[in-house]
Parts: sequence; structure tokens; C-alpha cells
Amino acid sequence: MVIPRVLLADDDEAVRSMLQVALERDGFEVVAVEGVEYALSCIAKENVDVLLTDLRMPHAGDGFTVVGAVRNTHPRAVTLVLSGYPFLDEASSAVRLQADAVLAKPIEIALLRELIREKLAHPVVWEALPAESVATILEHDLAATI
Repeated sequence: MVIPRVLLADDDEAVRSMLQVALERDGFEVVAVEGVEYALSCIAKENVDVLLTDLRMPHAGDGFTVVGAVRNTHPRAVTLVLSGYPFLDEASSAVRLQADAVLAKPIEIALLRELIREKLAHPVVWEALPAESVATILEHDLAATI
């Protein structure tokens, strides 16, 4: 039996520690990192089955950056975004970036565990979003841009 590897990225040490202990107790292998830079390094070097990332983290980048990196590197990975501020705009942005779900903090561990197991049992392979230049994007609605 393969143990699913969870990459947990959250700048809050208490949240990170609590989630790591709970998920490891539930049979997951957890790699916990404190920020975007460490998450990106892990994504580049290691296999990731599940990404659990905070949306807002200090320094360069955020949870959207991490989701995009996982989608490009590990397209079969389950991507879950945690947010203390689950605003509609952020949720729709996460969906556009191909996150599997946006979860409001504080999260119930039982709900998280079941969601991860469900998503792993029924994987969705996401295709990379087509890349467009800034000029092309602006030309989509040229009148409004001008």
C-alpha cells in the first residue's frame, strides 16, 4: 500500500503542527513547510500526492503560486487551498487556477481527512492552462482596456 504524501504549506506554525500531527495520525506522510519558497523547492524535488496550502503567506508569492506549481509539476495531485478569508473572488481565482477545493479556516480534521481520501479515490487529471501573453489577454476586450 502506497502512503499518500501531503505537502502542507502554511506560515502559521501552530496550524502547520496541528495539521501535520493529525494527518500523520490518519496515515498520511506529511512534509510541512512554512512558506512559498520552501513549498516550491519541495514540489520541484519530491513527489506530491496532495497539496494543502494556505492562501495568504508572507514574502514573495502566495497559495495560488503553489497551486500553479503543483498543477504544472504534479497534474494528478489533489490541491486544497486553506483560507481564513474565503471571499468569493479568492475562491473563484482558486478554481481558475485549478484548485480542487477552497476550505475555510478553521478546518475540521475529520472533514479534511474525508475530503482528501475522496479526492484521492477519484482523481481528476487537470490539463495545463493555456499560456497567453499579457498583450493577448488585453486584446480580448480591447475597448474596455483602452
